[in-house]
Amino acid sequence: MQVEVGPNRYGKQNVRLLRVIRDTPRHEPYALTCSILLESKDFAVNYTNADNSSLLPTETQKNTLYVLAKKYPIEPIERWGVYVAKDIMGRFPHIEAVNLNICRQPWARAIIDGKEHNHVFLESNTGTQFTNIRAQSNGDIVLSAGFEDLKIMKTTQSGFEGFIQDEYTTLKPTRERVMATKIFCEYTFNQLDIEGVDFSGIYKDVQKTIIEKFSGDPESGVYSPSVQQTLHDVAKALLERHPILEKMTFKLPNIHYYLVNFKDFKTDLENKNEVFFTFDGARGQIEGTIQRKATSKL
Repeated sequence: MQVEVGPNRYGKQNVRLLRVIRDTPRHEPYALTCSILLESKDFAVNYTNADNSSLLPTETQKNTLYVLAKKYPIEPIERWGVYVAKDIMGRFPHIEAVNLNICRQPWARAIIDGKEHNHVFLESNTGTQFTNIRAQSNGDIVLSAGFEDLKIMKTTQSGFEGFIQDEYTTLKPTRERVMATKIFCEYTFNQLDIEGVDFSGIYKDVQKTIIEKFSGDPESGVYSPSVQQTLHDVAKALLERHPILEKMTFKLPNIHYYLVNFKDFKTDLENKNEVFFTFDGARGQIEGTIQRKATSKL
């Protein structure tokens, strides 16, 4: 029987580093967790002939990330990642593609007497920023960015009704529920001018818009008939505002809060949507991509 080496890649996972921009008294920390994977047809001989001459050790890849965190501007991380990929392929021409995942841990400035501190930070709750990059030696680049683990909750103005009900259905339709989730949002670019794109501005606007669309007016809010509808409205607004974005993917797990039934207890108290219980068990998961509609060319 004949076999051949199929697609393969290798690299270093969970490379953690802290790069502090300290050009002024007001410092800016970049706490990054990086994963890197290299591809090349020359790697096949490592499998077939025990020939390691084409392999860049994963420890070297890790050290390279440390060095390039100093050599190239770290802000924005999308551009830094492309610089990293091009640097590696420039020094090792046999490497055909570099795949990078870069996550930035959230830190917020400490507030002391109402003033932001220059160099003290607290862990933030704004979610973890990330970027995914695939850069090839032929110049092609696929780049996406986004954030994950942003928890958000609305205590009213949310419902779910009109769904299928069969003999196994126990869920009751409602126009009044607690809606909570932990947002994963990834947006993909349809064109890349690495030097000209305002990656940081787009990231901030995406997160700001998602929170605003989810929330609605500060006084009255906005009604959400389903997580899917809210997802669609958010993505449509962002794709209209940023032509450089091709599509947006969301992963939204339901964080369920169920109304406690006081009638089960020896009490005459009435639960007016005030006391809920939750548990870390089975949960709903909504995933969806909203993308630009392809236009036919006649």
